[in-house]
Amino acid sequence: MKTMVSVVFVVLMVCMVAPAQGGDEAQARKVYYESAITQEIAACRAKSELRSSRSPNLRMKGHREASKALFLETHKAQLVDSMVALNLETKTYKVERFLNDRFNCTCYAQWTPPDKT
Repeated sequence: MKTMVSVVFVVLMVCMVAPAQGGDEAQARKVYYESAITQEIAACRAKSELRSSRSPNLRMKGHREASKALFLETHKAQLVDSMVALNLETKTYKVERFLNDRFNCTCYAQWTPPDKT
């Protein structure tokens, strides 16, 4: 009987601790995604300095990066929630691809070059 009680106690402890650790992992992922988005925003802001370039292509790139930084700032919470829901791996290239895909699906139509006719 004592053995049965101790086994039940250990099983209950494991059942109580497992969900708590899962929550810590989700929180760690959320923090990682938020910092990755913050780094991407900083990179976009740095590239947005190209708007003052003499090259029209570089100016377009600068405007696109400024738009991307604004998009990331505006939708940061939704992007993080989406990444958590998708259980996206915490690898830099996967997060960058996710962010680029979301930006391009949402904002790309604004940056198509005008017809030169």
